[in-house]
Amino acid sequence: MPSHRVQFSPSGRSTLAAEGSSILRAAELASEAVCAECGGRGACGRCLVRILEGQVPEYRVLRRESGFPQVLACLTPVDGPLTVQPLVEAQLPKLVSGDRHIGAQPLAAWAPWPLALAPLVECRDPEDLGVALDIGTTTLRLLLIRLSDGAIVGEAGAYNPQISKGADVISRIVAAEKGSLGELASAIRRAVVSTIGEAAEAGGLDPGRIRGYVVAGNVTMIHLLLAEDPSGIRRVPSAPRALAFSAVDAADLGWPGRAGAPVHTVPGAGGWVGGDILAGAVRAGFSRAAETALYVDLGTNGEIVFGNADFALACACSAGPAFEGGGIRCGMRADRGAVDGAAIDGETGAVELSVIGGGRVRGLCGSGLIALADALFRAGWIDRGGRLTARVPGEHRVDGQWGAAIALSADRRVALWERDLASLIRAKAAVFAGIRSLVESLGPGGPSVERAYVSGNFGRYLNLSAAVAIGLLPDIPLGRYSYIDNGSLEGAALSLLSREFFAEIAGYLTRVTYVDLSELPGYMDEFVGASFLPHTSPDLLRLG
Repeated sequence: MPSHRVQFSPSGRSTLAAEGSSILRAAELASEAVCAECGGRGACGRCLVRILEGQVPEYRVLRRESGFPQVLACLTPVDGPLTVQPLVEAQLPKLVSGDRHIGAQPLAAWAPWPLALAPLVECRDPEDLGVALDIGTTTLRLLLIRLSDGAIVGEAGAYNPQISKGADVISRIVAAEKGSLGELASAIRRAVVSTIGEAAEAGGLDPGRIRGYVVAGNVTMIHLLLAEDPSGIRRVPSAPRALAFSAVDAADLGWPGRAGAPVHTVPGAGGWVGGDILAGAVRAGFSRAAETALYVDLGTNGEIVFGNADFALACACSAGPAFEGGGIRCGMRADRGAVDGAAIDGETGAVELSVIGGGRVRGLCGSGLIALADALFRAGWIDRGGRLTARVPGEHRVDGQWGAAIALSADRRVALWERDLASLIRAKAAVFAGIRSLVESLGPGGPSVERAYVSGNFGRYLNLSAAVAIGLLPDIPLGRYSYIDNGSLEGAALSLLSREFFAEIAGYLTRVTYVDLSELPGYMDEFVGASFLPHTSPDLLRLG
């Protein structure tokens, strides 16, 4: 079978692609980061590219601009030499850690009860290191920790490179089933090595001094890291290969460290509730709490724990990527140029947008989407179903091939579409229906939500009052809410430094009941009721 040269502009990366293979496949071979959040099904439109040189099938051309055809990379075959320019900002930007945690000591800063320094891995030298790692569906973050005194001496983060196979875990499981398991495992392993190198270089540290690792992540991410078949996770009922794995040698993953350095993974509770959530819930103090609390991790997936020291119910919701800007026509991650807040003057129609980093509006991140939806609803510009009303001023209204929208930029290229609002409403309905289902499953007179913890990368930027106002989170006094920056990472760090904490997670796991919402009577009724702003019955938002 003949091959053709495919070159990408402006990066200059190129590869030989087999005739008939997709441009997206060529991008993967060339290490050109073209996003395909739908897993290459032609649904998300994020892999849009311009053909600068060469020919593509006319039936795949979506439109032409200045004579250059624009196509979806995932659906367009390579039939000859091509020069391709990605149009959607797909190059995953470097996550800037800002050294926020350098010098901090997790046992003092994050421990929910007094913990003594007793590292899970052996420490023989004052400069020996350990790694706490959170592998998320969208991002990975790690801390380099000096084992002798428990101080953080390095940190770094990156976007999960597996995103080229899809923004959600289902897309990646499907990709693994189609033969890409090894590729997915290699991608995340290499990303961890690169991120360790970045953290070590910034701190003048030697990765060869690493004595061991503690990794927290959702069940799918752990399976893909260890190259374990994840196909059982998406079965009904979910049947992962395992919820707990024995420690593996770092060298077997290609990771740096002293000979025999172990890689421990935090066990999960069920197919859709992994060690990242269990680590976060114990980090929040659930395993010893007298009050009944809610732990909500908002990211690509929505995971929930409801309980206290005596019991816990845990579930996951199919929220989709909307909270992180995915699946939104002008969506982006919380980076420079993203709208992250909004206010509308109901009388004058003046729109005030908060933009990360200032400057021009480039897109809309998840927190901005929630804040804007709240502002639009309060101003009467959208109805309870998320549809635009006649009150939208003409200068802000856009009607185009995607339907109706509200312009967010002066050139009207950045806009919030009705279909985006529909995605948000589905996502928030899934999360709130999950919360209510857990609480209501205990029956009349059961415990109510006395406290709530919000965690996750997206949660850091969340406008809490707006999230409550649109019906994403329960309507309890805002003073009862607390924010945990990254419960998964912080829990992994505490596990690395304290054998007691790591054992506490395993012990609490025996009191956790995993709830599969697809098998829970009434969940779909709850979901339908929550599929409006803020809810079909707003009184049901009060769970306190």
